[in-house]
Amino acid sequence: MNNLNDIDILKNCLCGVEFEFYSNFSAEETAKQLAKLLGKKIQVEIKAHSDFEVTQDEFKIEPDMSGGAKLLELVTGALPYVAARLMIIDVCKWIDDNGYTNDRSSIHLNLSFDKSKIENKYRISKMNVLKFILDFNEEQVFKFFPKRENSAYAKSIKFILPKDDTYFFDGHHINQQNFIYPDTKYYGVNFDKRHKNYLEFRYIGGKDWQKKTTTILYFVDQFLLQVWKSTENTEFNSLNAIELKKIISSNQRIIDARKDWKTIKHNWKDVKFTVDLKDDPRIIDIYWPSVKDRVMRLFTFGDLSKGHINYDSDTGRIQVANGRLEYCVDLRHYEFINSFLRGEFTECDMYGCDVNGSDIHYCNFYSSTQINGSKLDGSYVHGSCVATDSYVYGKGVFKGTMNGGIFREGSYDKKLAKFNDVEIVKSKAI
Repeated sequence: MNNLNDIDILKNCLCGVEFEFYSNFSAEETAKQLAKLLGKKIQVEIKAHSDFEVTQDEFKIEPDMSGGAKLLELVTGALPYVAARLMIIDVCKWIDDNGYTNDRSSIHLNLSFDKSKIENKYRISKMNVLKFILDFNEEQVFKFFPKRENSAYAKSIKFILPKDDTYFFDGHHINQQNFIYPDTKYYGVNFDKRHKNYLEFRYIGGKDWQKKTTTILYFVDQFLLQVWKSTENTEFNSLNAIELKKIISSNQRIIDARKDWKTIKHNWKDVKFTVDLKDDPRIIDIYWPSVKDRVMRLFTFGDLSKGHINYDSDTGRIQVANGRLEYCVDLRHYEFINSFLRGEFTECDMYGCDVNGSDIHYCNFYSSTQINGSKLDGSYVHGSCVATDSYVYGKGVFKGTMNGGIFREGSYDKKLAKFNDVEIVKSKAI
């Protein structure tokens, strides 16, 4: 299949879709109408990311919660290329006639190849991820969807760093083992899905995305063709080397800071770093080798633009005060004080923070933290905190005030917790 043209390649493709949108109808009525329109069975789930597995013949609708309590997600099975295009056209029109989208909604494309039609049945699961990243024309996507470039849920995949601080790329020979590159779900391409032999593309979204059907269909083709070509020709070429050198150059201040913490104050004018609230270079030099990975993760995975970073040697925690971290991915075990936060956090403590549109797991909230449009899994919410238009689930304890949203499951303090216009599904008073 080395000489296939674009049309022949696309005939071998499968496409599943996750449509995020707001409907003028209930989830049940929405499912009923879409089932009739598409000629498919549609299961209505009450929990986000339910275990129900979709097929070509049976889809599901469930609450999404990344865009607040009313956001729905239609998840389809993988359909043959032509059928998937027709489905996208039909669903986009239905959403435009019967609902709407905003900046907190998107459409995800789950793309793969029909194993019954291709020779290399595991070309995606065994793909060279770095090769794809270097081949991929990301600028073109952001040209059509510019607001997605700064989204916490579709971060650029063009983020590559040397794995070893002492490594120097000579601009010629590329060994993927020498580099760190995206491998979690909150990037524009979710490479974690490759283990299931498909890729999830998360770039497309924003207000009125359903009105851009022609553009969406264009990118379905472009994404599929780029996956095919990168997995067909797996060797790095001279253009890949040029692109890699360009990306590394753009991340030079990260590389410099990993080697020498003193460059932080020169390269980030609004960022300060201390140990035990002291900026004594002799003390920081002692601790830097053991804490640099956690400190630099705030920049590489959190896009920290301002704030005071402190390492507390008594607790072993990295703390951030008065910080601004708008595009976080997989930040774990930090303390945030009076900071603006958006993204994905696990096992963090937050004091007096402003948290927006985040995916939160096993965190603790104190000191009047405001939580807006977020998902809280197994978290503790102090009585002084307020959660608005959010989704609470897991084995957490809620003592604060909740305005709107869904309390899916968990415990709440019957003396302190307040619920205003909240849908409570399952709860335990303590």
